[in-house]
Amino acid sequence: MRCATQLIEPEPEPTRWLRKKRSDGNGLGWLWRRLTILSVVLALVIGAVLLFPFGQWLVQDVLDKTMAPSNLQPTKITASSEIAGHPATAAVDEFTNQGWGTTDVGEWIEFEFDPPFRLLNVLVTTGPPGNAFQAQARPTRVEAIITDSNGRVHPQPTWILGSAHEAKQFPIQISNVRQIRLVVHETTGVTRGKHIELGEVEFQKRGS
Repeated sequence: MRCATQLIEPEPEPTRWLRKKRSDGNGLGWLWRRLTILSVVLALVIGAVLLFPFGQWLVQDVLDKTMAPSNLQPTKITASSEIAGHPATAAVDEFTNQGWGTTDVGEWIEFEFDPPFRLLNVLVTTGPPGNAFQAQARPTRVEAIITDSNGRVHPQPTWILGSAHEAKQFPIQISNVRQIRLVVHETTGVTRGKHIELGEVEFQKRGS
């Protein structure tokens, strides 16, 4: 008995040209997948590099806000000039009844710290206390020049000092501070026979 003839013709075997085309198509797909993965990895690396400084700043900011500040004394105090009885050291003696005395705009007082530290705030009390405050010449604006342990200077806006004998706080939040110089830019009450007096300067670090 003769078998029935197959009605569906088998597909012809792909020609060599067609097989080559399919092979090339698969190769391009593999290449595109590799390039896509590489692009994603590269984007993640670039993002991590760009966001790293922000991450550092965020960590420092959280620590600054969650740890109580404490005062720190400088290891060295110098000044461009000083009045007899009003030495530069009087600006950090923890008493506000007598401070650093100088004679003119442009004079400065400088504080050094060893080891360097994380500076949170600077508190400045200007002039002598009581009735002598209005009678005594005092600085009203100073420039703060803050230098870290790498020699980098961190510019600060001009500080406008208080108009009363009380501490005025200036937030800083700079790490590895080694040196702080305050330059007198503007004064009030300067007349003949009066010196310019800066009552007290306090430096606050993070933690105890």
